[in-house]
Parts: sequence; structure tokens; C-alpha cells
Amino acid sequence: MERRWTCEDDILCGINTPKDWENLTDLEKKHVPVIEAPDRVKKDEPFTVKVMVGKLLAHPNEPAHFIEWIDLYCGDTYLGRAAFSAGMSYPEAVFIVKLSHAHGPLRAREKCNLHGLWEVSKPIEIE
Repeated sequence: MERRWTCEDDILCGINTPKDWENLTDLEKKHVPVIEAPDRVKKDEPFTVKVMVGKLLAHPNEPAHFIEWIDLYCGDTYLGRAAFSAGMSYPEAVFIVKLSHAHGPLRAREKCNLHGLWEVSKPIEIE
């Protein structure tokens, strides 16, 4: 039987997430966003969310291989974007946001020019 091609065969197809958080590959360590944010926040009060790429293992960040941008969401609600220059920036972004209702986890998505989209999420509660 002929094997069918799937998105898992192509890192540039779809959104990448770590396969096994206990045994991350070097590729995953370089590309998975890390979210630093409180576990609980007060409704309609600003709080800080920091997102870093390459915290677990440094990403090259050179003109030929770099992080293009980091997006932040809460559930499906878009909260913001930080864009980076090729080889000129460190892929770290600080967002000041406020939430009026819980509608999903915080989600950080980043785009590497060579290795596509990567995403992680972090639960958050609103008091």
C-alpha cells in the first residue's frame, strides 16, 4: 500500500508543537515559545506577559535563520504581535494586556523563516 503524505511529514505545514515535553529535540528547544505570565489575573486589570523563543536552547537569529514575529492570543482572541528584524533582534516580547472574561488559555505563536509556525499555550484564570 502506498504511504500517504501528511502534515507531520513537513515542518512548514500547519502549526508545530512539541511531541513529547519530557524529551524535547534540539529543534523544538530552539523554536518553542516560552510564556511567562501569572496563573491568575483580576478581571479588567493590566498584567504582563513575556514570550521568549530560544530560552530553552538559543535560536541562531542570523540573517539566514531568524524569528519573524511572535503573536499572543487568549483563546482565539488576538492580543498583539511583536515583529523582529532578520538577524538584528532577540526574539523576546513583553505584552501588557487585560482580560475581561476567560475564553481560553494564553497562546503564543511564533514564525521562524526556516522552520515554520510554533505554538504553546498556558492556562490562565480570571478572578
